[in-house]
Amino acid sequence: MCAVACLVLSARAATGADGGNTPGANGTDAPRVLIVGLDDNVKSNYFHKGMIAEETGMNAEHIDLEYNRIIAENIAACGRPDACSFIPANPEDIAEGFMRSVRLSGEEEAWYSDLSSVPPDEWESLLRHAGADYMLVLNRHYLKWQETPLRTLFHIVSYTLFDENRKEICRGNSYFAGMSLEKPEKLRKISRKSSSRIAAGVIRSIR
Repeated sequence: MCAVACLVLSARAATGADGGNTPGANGTDAPRVLIVGLDDNVKSNYFHKGMIAEETGMNAEHIDLEYNRIIAENIAACGRPDACSFIPANPEDIAEGFMRSVRLSGEEEAWYSDLSSVPPDEWESLLRHAGADYMLVLNRHYLKWQETPLRTLFHIVSYTLFDENRKEICRGNSYFAGMSLEKPEKLRKISRKSSSRIAAGVIRSIR
């Protein structure tokens, strides 16, 4: 049980810094946060993409996009007009150069991104296009399967929040669990509470 107990201490914010209540880029008082899911960020200690596609009905080539979209939309639904609004990024608006420049570090359950190598013009273009003040990067969806003491699948989402200067504001991960891989609509439902914890952590960090 110790391994499970240690794992479920997730939804933690490992680092954080408070910012002021500065006006958002859209001219309102509420900051705007662009949510960007990285390429090829669904990983597992057990399931490969073909297995995920077979069990969920997702296209194997679009699994990462689908997982990112579900989590991003769940987070966006938790925005508060008086405190923060979240904007899921359109993958087509993200240049390949941006994705190639993001550096990742960490381990299975906790991965963190570094945007210091992202070209400034691509970074500014992304934020300006979205009218955003911050970027929340969905670094990795780690599907951790365990057989004992109970057959359980942990979905662990790690993320990093950056301000307009590419400075890290906070990082962490949040998890939800099930008995098996789920189809998109069920996945959306069971990930809502975990996504709301990410949204709440982001709001606390930028207020």
